Amino acid sequence: MRGALGTRHAALLALVGGIVVPPGASASDVKWEGGITTVYQHSDDSRAETEVTASADLFATLTMGRGEWFAYIEASTTPRSGGVSALYPTVNGDAGSVLTKGGNGGVQLSEFNYTFRYDSDHLLTLGLIDPSAWLDRGRIANDETSQFLNGSFVNNATIEFPDYTLGAIYSAPGTGTRPAVTLVVAGSDGIADLPDGSYQDLLDFNEDGRGAFVGAGANWLFDRSSWRVGAWVRTDDHTVAGSDTDIEQNYGAYAVYGWQSGGNALNVRAGLANSDVSVARGFFALAYQRKYKLGQFGIGTAYTGISSGFRSGGPDSAIDSEVYFRVPVFDGAGHVTPSIQYVEVPGFDADQAVPGATAIVAGVRFHYSFQE
Repeated sequence: MRGALGTRHAALLALVGGIVVPPGASASDVKWEGGITTVYQHSDDSRAETEVTASADLFATLTMGRGEWFAYIEASTTPRSGGVSALYPTVNGDAGSVLTKGGNGGVQLSEFNYTFRYDSDHLLTLGLIDPSAWLDRGRIANDETSQFLNGSFVNNATIEFPDYTLGAIYSAPGTGTRPAVTLVVAGSDGIADLPDGSYQDLLDFNEDGRGAFVGAGANWLFDRSSWRVGAWVRTDDHTVAGSDTDIEQNYGAYAVYGWQSGGNALNVRAGLANSDVSVARGFFALAYQRKYKLGQFGIGTAYTGISSGFRSGGPDSAIDSEVYFRVPVFDGAGHVTPSIQYVEVPGFDADQAVPGATAIVAGVRFHYSFQE
């Protein structure tokens, strides 16, 4: 997800030093892990310039008291203004993961929270969170740095997740036939959604038009399969398509099915949203993964139905398809992943109209992971 740092680099580094090693703890108590990702992409659309993007992620955890501190720092390069990811944003879910309000890459503290553990596996997380990491999750289609690169396979296009924002997450484990439950309550606007893109603005809950994002999900796990179902609502103001005065809330429901057996795995996603205010009225995606001795093969296709009020005479759906083969390198610490994508009506976003276009995009992703 995208965020903005502006000119706060020095302040951020000083802040992180205090966050990661709080009083009463030493640096040796902190567990670190992270990764570096580089993506090269070329399109058959002559308008889109060949592009290379890069990003870095650093995660730090510290067990303290009855819970755990968590901090996530990310960085990205500046995407080309006329590059592949500018004309076809869905084809590279990792491009511009951190952007300033001027559109330049940067460094950002994206998550900082504390998780309380009580009554065995019951968890309560408070702080700066990523709501999309807790709802609509899939085992083989959820990470653009190691699985499908196309953003339509990372999250359901109908769910209007906020960017990194202040909030709370409650999760309870499933037992027997009772599902595991997750509840997310957060601000409707995240760092990248705010005019100044600042952490201070996250605290301005009384600003006109602001509201809350509330999502709930249930998860059933079986030997070879899993089911996730959930619903969500955003209480901030949304203008009804075709009207300058009518205001509604955006809301929707989603479902995720997962299956695995041996080296084969399947992921199915579906979702609906309020077509009066959401560009995406419906979503369906199917992804398949198979492991071989040489690496991992993945293929998937995603369909996004466009609400009638946002079509403007254009196509009524968006299509994203991807085929990739991931080859491990450096004894498994890294991997190289060539991929080919076909997209129709790209540039999809939950709060703006969609232009019509098609393209074939070929690319190669390199990722290297490290940990303490």
